[in-house]
Amino acid sequence: MDSEGDITRRRLLRTVPVAGSVGLAGCAEQTDDETGNGADTNGNESDEEPTRTESETETDDEPAETPDPPNVESQIIQRDKAAITNVRHVVEGTMTWPSAQWIDVVDPNLLGVWETTDEQLYFSYTREFVVNGADYQYSGGYATRNNSLYLEYESGTSQEYQYQIGSGRSSPILELYQDGERKAAYERTETEEDQRGPVEAAKSLLAVTERNATTKREDVQTGAVGSGFIVSPDGTVVTNAHVVGAHQNSTETAYERFAVKQSEAIREEFSSSGNLTDEQVEETSRILYEEIMSYYEEHGTLRDVSESVHVLNGKATTDDDLEVESWSAEVETAGTVYKEDDGEPSMGRDIAVLDIDGENLPTVTLGSANDLGTGENLYVIGYPDIGISEFFDSTNTTLEPTMTTGIVSARRELNTGINSIQTDAAINGGNSGGPMYNSDGEVVGVATFSPNDAQIQDIQFGLPIEIATGFLTELGIENTAGEMQSAYEAGLEAYWRGDCETATAKMETVLDLYPDHPQAQSYITDCESGEAPGQEP
Repeated sequence: MDSEGDITRRRLLRTVPVAGSVGLAGCAEQTDDETGNGADTNGNESDEEPTRTESETETDDEPAETPDPPNVESQIIQRDKAAITNVRHVVEGTMTWPSAQWIDVVDPNLLGVWETTDEQLYFSYTREFVVNGADYQYSGGYATRNNSLYLEYESGTSQEYQYQIGSGRSSPILELYQDGERKAAYERTETEEDQRGPVEAAKSLLAVTERNATTKREDVQTGAVGSGFIVSPDGTVVTNAHVVGAHQNSTETAYERFAVKQSEAIREEFSSSGNLTDEQVEETSRILYEEIMSYYEEHGTLRDVSESVHVLNGKATTDDDLEVESWSAEVETAGTVYKEDDGEPSMGRDIAVLDIDGENLPTVTLGSANDLGTGENLYVIGYPDIGISEFFDSTNTTLEPTMTTGIVSARRELNTGINSIQTDAAINGGNSGGPMYNSDGEVVGVATFSPNDAQIQDIQFGLPIEIATGFLTELGIENTAGEMQSAYEAGLEAYWRGDCETATAKMETVLDLYPDHPQAQSYITDCESGEAPGQEP
């Protein structure tokens, strides 16, 4: 038989049910004396009434009070945190292109005035040229490459020459050729300094394919990060349609990401020099970005484009830590992100329903926004985009959703006829698709968008949950709590009122049904360590 010192708190809770009527619902350890059963040490009935201690008398006269439940914010978080997910839409592809080089289309050796006996030719560092004759004048723009001179006249016509600059008797000689035949020879009469600044120099650079070019390759990954919530124990998840890229073409999305990376690399190169002003960095970066992207559009190919959706959540580990669990998700249906009304864009039914492979998963409870009025409290939960991508690099990272609170500041009908929910609760990037709760702990909306004007603060918008339930009904999906969620909620309520015996039993049922549940074990541990509500320290 186990000695008294070997009996755990959990075994005491199970073997002494009478303790539930004395003290705090079996949360505090009990001794034989404290049960007041009138037995002597030999197990025989005593003829004398045992002496009552002061504390026992107070216990009989004043039953212990049930602990107050936590506030509504804590109740929502504790009950639904496991059902609120991070959602990530991933687009991947591979960009290939022939290696390129930058060439300067302004040859500093060409700058200045060149003359023959009857004609004058002028080239400026601003890429302009002028031809003067006895009775004519022409002007336009020019460019050079590999000793080829390209002239584009203001009239729209163009000419191409091969050129070389040699030494004359007293000054350099410019010779122009076409098809191997020399057409003219000019003597330099004036020189001009190359006075281009960084912006003008950038305008003169051209991206061209290298001689003996090699194939370059770069993997591209992009997408969107948002939030979602599980509404059925077999893995139905609700989020925003824009979170899963319903409004985008995956190839365009991958190409845009590749372009952004090139822009960032160019800007970083100019910024690191320390020789340019911020304005010069921005302008030169923009010019070179446009030029290199023109090159990629002409010579590059985006291959093997794919997209996927992942739903992330925390799961328990054997050492009581949490790690990230990721499910591959299928988009069952998605609404229109944007709609046009009289030529102006407006929000559509920006809701998507996902399916993940699971059973006995935690779920939220859906309510109704029909009677949600101005001034009522709202609670928004989600995963703001503050380094969320690191979860794909580190598996032992805890997913912790963020709650923001506010009120319904207005119910506004969009141009598309949707009656949106306006709130002052913060909805940041990454919160999109997360649940909006009322004071009864029911999901009444889906956090969706902010005004385009960055100067407008404390005004955010969500879509009423009825849009999501409409999609669910079309798919034949009901919002239900499975056996695991029902046990969890019963255990949580027992925990809040200090009934550790019931709480522990229910949480053990939860772990039997869903071993990865991220919170259940912590409530068992609290009861065993005396840290549950109502337990004395």
